[in-house]
Amino acid sequence: MLLGNVLIMNKKSNGNLTARQEKGFSVPELMIVLIVAAIILVLALPQIITSRRLFMFASAQREITTYVREARQRAMSERKPITFRYDNSSKRITVFGGSLGVLGGGNNHILELSGMGLSPADIVYGRPSGASVAALGDGTNITTLTGNAIEITFQGDGAVLDGSDNPVDNAIFFYHALYPADTAFGVSVLGSNGRVKVWKYSGGVNAYVE
Repeated sequence: MLLGNVLIMNKKSNGNLTARQEKGFSVPELMIVLIVAAIILVLALPQIITSRRLFMFASAQREITTYVREARQRAMSERKPITFRYDNSSKRITVFGGSLGVLGGGNNHILELSGMGLSPADIVYGRPSGASVAALGDGTNITTLTGNAIEITFQGDGAVLDGSDNPVDNAIFFYHALYPADTAFGVSVLGSNGRVKVWKYSGGVNAYVE
């Protein structure tokens, strides 16, 4: 008799447990879960947005450097002058000359920086306020915009020369308007041989380091 009562009690207990499992979350429990998830999302969203912007700007930095190096390599390969041009108005980079044709030709290599997940206002040419304005470690310093643009023309031997055929150094600097100290970088070009170097700003030493 005792055994029968135990079996009956176990059966009822298992039945109640199964019923609760099939019922799932109650409405209040579900609301609590949704509220907690919403709070976590709200707290994490700014960091997600910041990380995405920094990632996009890092991608732009790599592309800028790639286009500078492409201009030099193509000039040496074709043994003809090839020009790297940055237009600060349109935030556009163009590589032209040689087999790529004149500026504006259909064969130009073009990079729209504002089309890489960045707005035109995000991309600032120059160095952020408070950052060192000293020459870089290779002796180059910022190239001034002329007509709101910069052109660096590599000769067939890779060198960059002025109108009198003297080597001329160049350095271009950029940073993200919202995160200036974290994103500031420079790309230098030595006139004598066209060597390209990349520099990242370090707030700890207030200098651009290779």
